Amino acid sequence: MYLIFVISLLSLLMAFASKITKTILPFICRDSAEVIARRKEIAKLRSDLAKISMRDEYTRYVRCEREIGKLEVTLNEAKGRDGVKRVAYEYGLHYGGMAVVGLCMMYISIFYRYSTVIVFGDNFNFEPFGGFINFPTKVPNSISVVFWIVVNNFVARTLASYVK
Repeated sequence: MYLIFVISLLSLLMAFASKITKTILPFICRDSAEVIARRKEIAKLRSDLAKISMRDEYTRYVRCEREIGKLEVTLNEAKGRDGVKRVAYEYGLHYGGMAVVGLCMMYISIFYRYSTVIVFGDNFNFEPFGGFINFPTKVPNSISVVFWIVVNNFVARTLASYVK
């Protein structure tokens, strides 16, 4: 009976893996200390630049602008390095999680393939699809683990396609 819930949960995790990854990623990958420091320096220099009169102190104004330009170049380099790390974490989380959940589903489908998820009474008749629904268990009026996995994956992926 617990297989109903385990398979449903694993199917939902597989279907919503990209959305879960996008939710978790900002907590794992934040801006590096270098990027934060450069942003603070640029903000400070921009506030100083706003206080300098271009007409009265032109050389000081130009120096400050050049300093901001240099800092923006180093900021973009640091952001590029952080971007590479972020992409690596994103793909690692997404595909690593999918691999773990997929291996769990394969384990369940192989080792529990002759188990039934639900057995209905004799008052239910699933013919002409009964043989397909209970394959490979051959227990009449039942739903096999393999069929439950297929149906749950289809429903979870359909549900995930509707969720933005």
